[in-house]
Amino acid sequence: MIIVFFSLLSVAAALFLLHPPCLIRRVSGILCPACGTTRMLEATFRLDFPEAFRLNPYMFFVLPAAGVWLLLEAVRYIQGRAPLLFKRWAPPVWIAVLCLGLVFAVLRNLP
Repeated sequence: MIIVFFSLLSVAAALFLLHPPCLIRRVSGILCPACGTTRMLEATFRLDFPEAFRLNPYMFFVLPAAGVWLLLEAVRYIQGRAPLLFKRWAPPVWIAVLCLGLVFAVLRNLP
């Protein structure tokens, strides 16, 4: 668990230090649903929530929700319970999140 934490921490540090460009945008010129997430996280760390929301409203809500989901999954794993992914309601939730991401991607690329 500690290895996973430090791996994620090192990836996050590399993203903030290097500011890698979005490969989808570089190749196609289209903004993907995650474009602006690094700048959004920087604005969030500065507690500038309106700017963070402006940079990427989709990820502004999805990343905290995913963090809560992962925390709940970790607690269930420690307790020896079945993952939430196997609950009846989980696949429709994930499908809805992915569909919202696709809609967001289309809408943000309209002129």
